[in-house]
Amino acid sequence: MMSLRLQDLPGLGATSILELKSLGITTPKELLYHLPFRYEDFSDIRAIATLQEGQRVTIHGQVDKIVSRRIPGRRLTLIEAIVSDNSGSIKVTWFNQEFLLRTIPSGTQVALAGDVKRVGRRLTLTHPKLERGLTPEAKHTGRIVPLYPLTGSLTQNRLRTAIASLVRSDQTGYEWMPQDLMEREQLMELSNALREVHFPSGAESLALARTRLQFDELFLYELAQFLSRRELKQFCAPKIPVNKNALKKFVESLPFTLTNAQRKASWEIVQDMANGEPMNRLLEGDVGSGKTAVAAIAAVSAAVAGLQTVLLAPTELLAEQHFRTLSTLIGKNASVSLCTRSHKSTDFAQIIVGTHALLQQGIVFDHLGLVIVDEQHRFGVAQRQALQHRNPHPTIPHLLSMTATPIPRTLALTLYGDLDLSVLDEMPKGRRPIATRIVSRGEEAKAHETLRRELQAGHQAFIVCPLIDPSDALGVRSVTELAQEFIKGPLKGFTCEVLHGRLKTEEREAKMAAFLAGETQVLIATTVIEVGVDVPNATVMWVEGAERFGLAQLHQLRGRVGRSDKASFCFLHPSHFVVEKTWQRLKALVDCQNGFELAQKDLQLRGPGEVYGTSQSGYPEFKITDLFNAPLIARAREAAKGLLQRDADLIAHPLVKEQVAKFIRSIHFE
Repeated sequence: MMSLRLQDLPGLGATSILELKSLGITTPKELLYHLPFRYEDFSDIRAIATLQEGQRVTIHGQVDKIVSRRIPGRRLTLIEAIVSDNSGSIKVTWFNQEFLLRTIPSGTQVALAGDVKRVGRRLTLTHPKLERGLTPEAKHTGRIVPLYPLTGSLTQNRLRTAIASLVRSDQTGYEWMPQDLMEREQLMELSNALREVHFPSGAESLALARTRLQFDELFLYELAQFLSRRELKQFCAPKIPVNKNALKKFVESLPFTLTNAQRKASWEIVQDMANGEPMNRLLEGDVGSGKTAVAAIAAVSAAVAGLQTVLLAPTELLAEQHFRTLSTLIGKNASVSLCTRSHKSTDFAQIIVGTHALLQQGIVFDHLGLVIVDEQHRFGVAQRQALQHRNPHPTIPHLLSMTATPIPRTLALTLYGDLDLSVLDEMPKGRRPIATRIVSRGEEAKAHETLRRELQAGHQAFIVCPLIDPSDALGVRSVTELAQEFIKGPLKGFTCEVLHGRLKTEEREAKMAAFLAGETQVLIATTVIEVGVDVPNATVMWVEGAERFGLAQLHQLRGRVGRSDKASFCFLHPSHFVVEKTWQRLKALVDCQNGFELAQKDLQLRGPGEVYGTSQSGYPEFKITDLFNAPLIARAREAAKGLLQRDADLIAHPLVKEQVAKFIRSIHFE
């Protein structure tokens, strides 16, 4: 698309290019789509004499004087300047910016942008943004200024300079959206949208630019869903008859009674598999709602018909958990084996549990009929075909995806239109609400007493920390620091183990096995235990640095306890004093046990664009789209549907076809 290279852009040296690579940026186009995460409005340009305390402004003036001086007793150099315009003058200060003595000597024309403060009797600008000269193409002052995600030694000024050069070029990309669709949807042209999203000429044009880029993502996503569903219908799947007697016998053998929601979801799944078309279903259920039991019913149904099931989990720890749970539930109804990098089983049973490494290991299945995927919805046709090639029968397996992240039903139907939806909105009988409390700094004693009391009663506890290594910058203790503090303090005399993802597999397995067996009373861990770990005897969850987790993660962590009829507790311990917005978010978890309601509360508290935990929740990973903008999602869906009705194979729209193919690859839809 572009003849320019990153090294051709001003401000980007060899180090900057390497640092951009760590952000996934290797081409000018990728840099163009490295979008601002927020903006600062310095578009209010004022004369110096009119300035008032508290204003955020840009001033244009001349440097009359600039000097530096050391601050005694501190490693700081203060740069002080007097800047004037025709109306008056103002004092300007920077810290540790000695290079300014050379770059803006007396007589230099400058634009300065910042917040007006009062120091003593005088108004000042402290550490303002600076541009030399009074150019109409300002990047850092006198306008709405973009702020970008950074890494390493990259600076906002350097990125703005490079991106400004890029958007001024004629290489912002070709227009691929059909003209009639753009007119009907009142969409801004792509080149204009990319310029405005980086360097807005005003709030209204920025909103229009964001709408265009969001529409692009949603339109391509919806096209991909329609095409995926249509492609799937071209394949045949093995017919798995509903054997009511066998299923009834299996359900009666379970050590618990199914909820009505589990029965309904199980019936939807086995009926789907009885058809000749490949099932493509998402099983959505709150933490502890019993998704694994439903998966077991589906797997047993396939086994009774003489077909194999593969259950794929995102981590070895979760695969091991599923293997233990299914082995217990299924018993003699079907054989279960575990196949991961650490457990290379050669016994290909009726039900094979493993990680996604199974896809790369070249395993040939005997009669694969069903694939169950945990916490990865974008397992698509291409992955199925990869498994199909190792299956001697000319059919594609049925697919059941599972997620423990509650998504409001209307949103799930929109986001996963290529999947049929089953919802477990009912908890098993006997489950008690988990007492959730915020433990402020200095108020830990009462919570520690509850923790010790539960351990003395023979129960177990999790203590979770967000970090493996210490980080002074974040102000959060590492898992090893936290372990030492608890072991020497409130947990003295109790058996504790430390668990994190950097341990060798054998060591991690041994520690987890000891905890599952009750040999260890407390597991002090990172979020490696976030999903899937099932220890019914655990009754206490302590979350250190709770403010650093999204609500979805906190809800998942809380779901590791309360998995029996025992009273359970979840303590949220912030690392420091938290702002009101964060306090409200933690309070929402205290007040709400239902994950579906919590998802709605999180939206209200955090606002559009701050969807909780998207990276680990199964939501599509969009660059700019607000996933809860229901009207825009509906518009994009109707537009995609209408285009395919008029041009099913996109023959008349080759640019759209090219874009959707790239999009499918980028989100691993295939």
